[in-house]
Amino acid sequence: MPIETPAESTRGAISPADRAKDDPDHHLWRNGRLWWIAFTVHLPGWQKERVRLSLHTADVVEARRRRDDRLHRYPEDGACARSLRIGVRGARRAASMRSPVAA
Repeated sequence: MPIETPAESTRGAISPADRAKDDPDHHLWRNGRLWWIAFTVHLPGWQKERVRLSLHTADVVEARRRRDDRLHRYPEDGACARSLRIGVRGARRAASMRSPVAA
């Protein structure tokens, strides 16, 4: 039986291409003149690891291509699963802060 990660257990696997439709620069940030990628992977035993890597480019189009390649290949490089956020930032927190309706 395959191991189910927290991200897959509630939403199913999400491809980087699907996530890019909402935000073309997801997981990217510019540090100085170069673009970097940041993402979280889930390891066996419910452990998580935050990954930050330089994409070694100042061109945002090339950075997006390298990001997509890296996100696609990363689970193959090690025993892990990606954890990609979905939706607008803060939407989950806002939903959890709502008061329940009395029945």
